[in-house]
Amino acid sequence: MLTLVDNIIVVTAVIGILFVAAYFSKTVQDMESYFVCNKSLPWSLTVGTLVSTWYGGVGTLGSVEWFAIYGLSMFLMWCFTAHAARIPLALWIGPKMQIRTDMTVPDVLKRSYGKSVAIIGAVLMLIYTCQFGNVTSSGFVGKVAWDAPFLVTGGIVMILVVLIAVAAGLMGVAVTDMIMFFFLGVAVAITVPIQWGAMGGWDAVTAAMADKPGILDPVGGLTVTKALFFMIIALTVYADPAFYQRFSASDSPKAGRRAMLTCLLIWVVMDAVLCATGMMVNVVHPEMDPGQGYVALVLETLPVGLRALFVVALIGSAISALDSYLLCGGTLFAYDIYGKLRKNPSQKELLLLTRASIVVLGIIGLVVASKFTVAMDLFGYVSAIWAAGGVIPVAGALIYKGQKTPVGGLLSMLGGSLAYIYTLIWPLTFVDDPLPLCFLVSLILYIVGNRIGKPVETAEIQAA
Repeated sequence: MLTLVDNIIVVTAVIGILFVAAYFSKTVQDMESYFVCNKSLPWSLTVGTLVSTWYGGVGTLGSVEWFAIYGLSMFLMWCFTAHAARIPLALWIGPKMQIRTDMTVPDVLKRSYGKSVAIIGAVLMLIYTCQFGNVTSSGFVGKVAWDAPFLVTGGIVMILVVLIAVAAGLMGVAVTDMIMFFFLGVAVAITVPIQWGAMGGWDAVTAAMADKPGILDPVGGLTVTKALFFMIIALTVYADPAFYQRFSASDSPKAGRRAMLTCLLIWVVMDAVLCATGMMVNVVHPEMDPGQGYVALVLETLPVGLRALFVVALIGSAISALDSYLLCGGTLFAYDIYGKLRKNPSQKELLLLTRASIVVLGIIGLVVASKFTVAMDLFGYVSAIWAAGGVIPVAGALIYKGQKTPVGGLLSMLGGSLAYIYTLIWPLTFVDDPLPLCFLVSLILYIVGNRIGKPVETAEIQAA
């Protein structure tokens, strides 16, 4: 569907991004410069990388999928919860990470619950960082734009992701994220008004959805358990290593706070636009998977040149999200798992292992992503496993003022996550989604477990 001119623009953009990554690779000296930019990330780059990471291939194309499938109620349950939850994160909790943690979320878990819980949390968090739905979304773009097999487009995207994350570290990721955010913002600003008018506006939507009234019902399109599922998934931001990494890397707690509040305004606008886009896909391409339908709709509407900009924006958003999460995943394995199991590893050793882990995760991601036809499904699975067991212990470590013990952290984390994995293998028939029940299990076990044993600080004092 793309012309020679479009393809030249796409290739030029890719070369430019690789040049930026190569430039910033020269600034990497050790783990701190690699993972948190020596805590010098300015407000502007923090805004750009937060927005771009959240609206990656899954956040952009996947949101269109969910809006097309679940309708307006999705906007209320998912978007309202997600953005309202970020206000206390921006004002109080995120800045604490900038002050309290050395590098990562497991460092906080270790201080509250001990080394074992920190390692288990790092393993579960590593699963969460496998946001391979971004590769799936890139495959959709490649199929529609070039009629390319999934492994071709997905493989190229994964190579770019690994090169950026391995070579440039967070600073290179943040700068390329800002570039991708610019492409995405321009593409959305241009394409959505054109699409809406060409499609026929709201009248066309209501006519097409006459036999599916739930799609246009802002409060009745989801069951109670499904609505709770989306609300709990939105809370994973409280245990999201990429978000806390940005706060840790910002040049001050104030800069991190201001960046997060700025992002809230952008996210609300983006969600409203993507919700409208999901409605348009239902009208124009009801016969296609929503993700592919979205790409086809835009490429059919835009002229030469602008189509290339849109493709760069979509694939670029997938790259910007995935390189951020693979950077976190590689660091989790090297620093928080290997580094805590082995005494005093050198900075060079940790840096080498982080980069090797990113390569391995990239290969695994390409294989896993090829098994899914809806990008948001893979996001939902990995997010739910972490949400079920990780949100309560991480949030508790940061904001709970009562007694915290290793037993409380361990029971809450393993109880919630293993309960959800159990339901994936042996599904429950009496609920649409088991995540709310597993989340409740994690909360109860946290409350009960913190009454057993002694806090980490007391145990350490007595051991000394």
